[in-house]
Amino acid sequence: MNGALVLRFLILLAAEILFFGSLNLFDDWTLQLMPVRFVGAAIASGIAFLAAVSHFPPKIDIRKQAIFFWGVAILLRIIALPLVPADDLIRHQWEGKIQRAGFNPYLITVSDPQLDDLRHDFPEAAKINHPELRAFDAPGAELLFKFLSGLSDRPLFYKIIFAIIDLAAAAVLLRLIGGAQRYRDVAWYVWNPLVVYSFAGAAHFDSIMILSLVSGILAVVRSTSETETTRQWFWAFAGALLFGIAISLNIVAASLLLLCVFALRWRAIVLAVTAIIPVLFALPFGFPKVHIWDSLAQLTQLSRLNDLFWWLIEDTIWPNPHQRTFHYLPIMIVCVVAVSFLFVRNWKRGMVWTLGTLLALTPILQPWYCTWILPLATWRRAYGWHVLSITIFAYYLFWDERLFVLPWHAEPWMRALIIAPVLAALTMLAQKQMAVPAS
Repeated sequence: MNGALVLRFLILLAAEILFFGSLNLFDDWTLQLMPVRFVGAAIASGIAFLAAVSHFPPKIDIRKQAIFFWGVAILLRIIALPLVPADDLIRHQWEGKIQRAGFNPYLITVSDPQLDDLRHDFPEAAKINHPELRAFDAPGAELLFKFLSGLSDRPLFYKIIFAIIDLAAAAVLLRLIGGAQRYRDVAWYVWNPLVVYSFAGAAHFDSIMILSLVSGILAVVRSTSETETTRQWFWAFAGALLFGIAISLNIVAASLLLLCVFALRWRAIVLAVTAIIPVLFALPFGFPKVHIWDSLAQLTQLSRLNDLFWWLIEDTIWPNPHQRTFHYLPIMIVCVVAVSFLFVRNWKRGMVWTLGTLLALTPILQPWYCTWILPLATWRRAYGWHVLSITIFAYYLFWDERLFVLPWHAEPWMRALIIAPVLAALTMLAQKQMAVPAS
């Protein structure tokens, strides 16, 4: 083993941990310049991360790899636990609380006077985002909020739960990738600063959807690789069940269903279970009498924010003065279906491209949305998404509104900071692949 390579790797990994730990010094974004310092430290940690995983020593004993892999993964998450959580957690706690009080979150807005008594017992009520909107998360997520709110109202509790589930997703990803280099490969996901921050730091619940999604993909892969008919059907049914849970938590998982049809072929009939599960989760909220999906569609009325593509169109041929997002949804659906058909013979690769198309075309791109694709990008080695997961930390500069002419409107320099490094990385990867001689 090359001692210099190991030393370089350890220095880079220590730099990632050091910069990531410094986020705890800059997480109070009510103070001047803190968002700028937070973003600087996060991107520095991300650069060190990209360099460290690229230099992961390939010839370490598999047991030592496992110990090192899990040790660093757990350490990073412990470091993230003291960070101030995102304001989304406050809304999730509130929606869980009002459900326990007998209110339907899909029928009542946060600011409704009927909730005044509950608001008095909820100190963070004034910080709930979008108080004019009803619940806009999927029914499985709303039931999750109700369950968790009955256990604890402490942010640390939520962070620990979401971080443990995130580590479970990494364990499933290890099974999905397999091989002697699986720990080196999955380090691209589990050591990623955005992943660690999103779940153990900001307390976003998306790690549960990711676990269901990756587990569903693993089940579909097993169904296609088994030789015995009974086991093929078993894994196909398990995959349908897990995809149904994922969609119940976040409807974005439905974008991969057509590719599951291509993968399962005649066994795709089991995907009827996938459609049934979200309906079952919606029944406690009064579906079909209560139009839950209309409530979810409220997001399409919000202003476009931090997108990767539509700003180019709007600045040239298709003006959108009110920055609305609803008219982009049909285009997104058509593009997702079209890209899925392009990969009818390579459904595994198609999953990255389909979900990537959705993220590239979404008119609202929050940083934690990028975590949805990172397990797939790790599986299929689409490293450009990992670069985006680092540069997208620039989004948090929005909390320092003095940097922008209009609040929550990205300036060209910020778009360049997020997008240009990704394009450069894709160009370098393409040149590298073209330079490899054909076998």
